[in-house]
Amino acid sequence: MSILETRDLTMTYGIKTPFEKTAVCGIDLTFEKGDLVGIIGHTGSGKSTLMQMLNGLLKPTAGQVLLDGTDIWADPKNIRSVRFRVGLVFQYPEHQLFEETCYRDIAFGPKNMGLSEEEIDTRVRVAASYVDLDPELLQKSPFDLSGGEKRRVAIAGVLAMRPEILILDEPTAGLDPKGRDTILNQIRAYRDENDATVLLVSHSMEDVARIADKVLVLDHGQVAMYDTTEAVFSRAEELSSLGLSVPAVTRIFMGLRAKGLPVGGNAYTVEQAVSALLPHLRKGGDADAV
Repeated sequence: MSILETRDLTMTYGIKTPFEKTAVCGIDLTFEKGDLVGIIGHTGSGKSTLMQMLNGLLKPTAGQVLLDGTDIWADPKNIRSVRFRVGLVFQYPEHQLFEETCYRDIAFGPKNMGLSEEEIDTRVRVAASYVDLDPELLQKSPFDLSGGEKRRVAIAGVLAMRPEILILDEPTAGLDPKGRDTILNQIRAYRDENDATVLLVSHSMEDVARIADKVLVLDHGQVAMYDTTEAVFSRAEELSSLGLSVPAVTRIFMGLRAKGLPVGGNAYTVEQAVSALLPHLRKGGDADAV
């Protein structure tokens, strides 16, 4: 079931000036309820512009964004309600923390939704649990926390609004491996428990391979690929021509096949690689024992 759709979506900056530039050009996309889509593309491919149009922060110069079949700009007075349904987490969201306590920061969105104090409290605590934030930290200043904890507070502030569609722009940027794994697991848990649609913008092919069901590839403001994760990462040469890479595991398997080893299929996560290699290892690595 389609929950979010774009039709001929276009965004041009600086119209009729020497700096005119089309960042997104004629994009047609459909996102289904429950999708977890990784969005990749080189710098300047239009990823951030597209994400900001999807939740109404930017108004397209042409085309439409349809939420449940309705143009989000049909009534500009209601655009604020769209942002409650389509939550956007910016890159380095911890830079946007501003309240005296973590609790108040997480509660900011629900308060603006006009919810009761009881409902706000419930949402704050549930959102904090989603991101594995210790309840004791809720009354602390967010500026006293570690970088990873700040990131989780910022994400919890969006989750507290319980968006049906969650958009995250580089949510793991600058985090150590443990922090990255924590954030990715929390994103997937939110999707699974709420049947939400998640759009994850990332430069990390490994992160996208690990978490996404589908991958959208943008190039110069247009859709270059949009398919299952396996189908997209199987097109390694095309991705390379767009200035993108494939996950390290996929590159290793490509190298093994180039050397004549019978490792069929396309592995793009460590778990898939283990499953593909174990039968050969159990047979002593005999290349003829398939």
